Amino acid sequence: MDFFKVNRARKSMPFTMPAPVGGLNGRDGLADMPAKDAFVLDNWIPNNTTVDTRGGSANWVTGVGAPVESLEVFAGGAASKLLAFGNGSVYDVSLTGALGAAIKSGRVGNKVSSCMFSNAGAQYLMGCTGSDVMFAYDGTTWTDTTITGLTGLATTLTGVFAFKGQRLFLVQKNQLGFYYLGVGAIQGAAAYFDLSQVCRRGGYLIGIASYSAESSGSTPADYVVFMTSEGEYVVYTGTDPSNAATWALVGRYYSSPPIGRKGWFNFRSDLFIICDEGIIAFSEIRTNGESGKDIEYVSAKLGTALAQYMVNNATHGWSGISYPRGNLLIVNVPTAATTAGEYVQFAMNTDTNAWCRFTKWNGLCFAVFNRRLFFGTSDGRIVLADEGNKDLSLDIICDARQAFNYFDDGHGSGDADKHFHFATFIVQADGTPALASSLCVNWEDDQPTLTTTGLDASGAQWDVSSWDVTDWAGSGATQQLTVPYGKIGYVASPWLRASTLGSGLKWFATRVVAEKLNGLILSS
Repeated sequence: MDFFKVNRARKSMPFTMPAPVGGLNGRDGLADMPAKDAFVLDNWIPNNTTVDTRGGSANWVTGVGAPVESLEVFAGGAASKLLAFGNGSVYDVSLTGALGAAIKSGRVGNKVSSCMFSNAGAQYLMGCTGSDVMFAYDGTTWTDTTITGLTGLATTLTGVFAFKGQRLFLVQKNQLGFYYLGVGAIQGAAAYFDLSQVCRRGGYLIGIASYSAESSGSTPADYVVFMTSEGEYVVYTGTDPSNAATWALVGRYYSSPPIGRKGWFNFRSDLFIICDEGIIAFSEIRTNGESGKDIEYVSAKLGTALAQYMVNNATHGWSGISYPRGNLLIVNVPTAATTAGEYVQFAMNTDTNAWCRFTKWNGLCFAVFNRRLFFGTSDGRIVLADEGNKDLSLDIICDARQAFNYFDDGHGSGDADKHFHFATFIVQADGTPALASSLCVNWEDDQPTLTTTGLDASGAQWDVSSWDVTDWAGSGATQQLTVPYGKIGYVASPWLRASTLGSGLKWFATRVVAEKLNGLILSS
């Protein structure tokens, strides 16, 4: 008599994988992506041991009446102020509430390049737009400066930079050179320094920044970097461009040019440039560019996740900012050809260098003021970010697709076929968020359906069980969500979606139980 004999040896094996603390990966192929990475990581922040939902946002000041295209900070000690530029006016938005009267009206440009500068008289926020005369603001008084000695109009200045705290360097439209004022001066006579004899690629000057490095291998040195439209970076050291004894060319370097008038930022001791190839540290351009080695981009792991937006490099808003309170480096990216379109932010954990992406913060500009993060919007609002667990009154939708995993049990099974029974997500929340999950097998796109009103075939309501669909275990803030699948394949990727519903959420790990397809023996 023929019969099936059950092999009672252990067949199902548990595999525990960490949440995607390695961050967003748009560079590596799905077949060989590290298990700790994710190829979708929206509104989840990869931390050292957990992946957490990002903070929310709340209106701070509304009613500007036009896009807020710049947020600038007057950092005057106890008298620090946050200024919003929009609709041809400037507003003090340091305090939340109703929009007050404009500090300055009748302006043309709202896209500001600025710097702080001090002299014996006061501290100033200096700024240019390329359409207005350069301004100086001391926290109380707004001054439209008077600059003489310029070739062309004073309203054509697009950038201002304070080098070593001594004098202001000025950028003018379509000029391959810069103007500089006297020591400590905020206006008056300007002299011109021509860079066209030094620059080999031509073009025009986009901006000026500083870069700190070791000089002669022992003492720190602060260099000034002149960035051109042709991707040429000319570096000088010294203090007085009119004196050859105290002003010297260090070198010239080549890479992609910065995007826009704010396509660079300083972080720690380095200068970072946002360009068509990604985000690169100037130290990489300077050292590896000279040696001929491949340059390593800070954003290299983002790959196509960032590169897909480079087609919008002419849209206002490209910028980077360090946000120490959130332990993040944030790069603002427009996703459309106009400022009315959506914006995303790529955020890097400054401890682990792991990336993620933020959506629904449609900020044209960002600023850190009193340690808190703010952004301005196309509909005339100033928004406080990283606040609470909702965006205004809307839930934050968080999406994560972890790398495909072969779940090798250590015995060389590797890509053998398996029967995936269920997955358990270990999560923690300070409320009752909604979750939905799926296990995508053999490269499929099985999108989980997220519901915030109850359960469906793939959604789960916090701490509520539904027979044969999901099961919750645990108590209080820490829960284990177990979801059955019953899929067969050799590789699988967990897909976890969450709606915060006003709650912060931490994802610790995922436990997948699978059975290798060799557990039945046919006997006679």
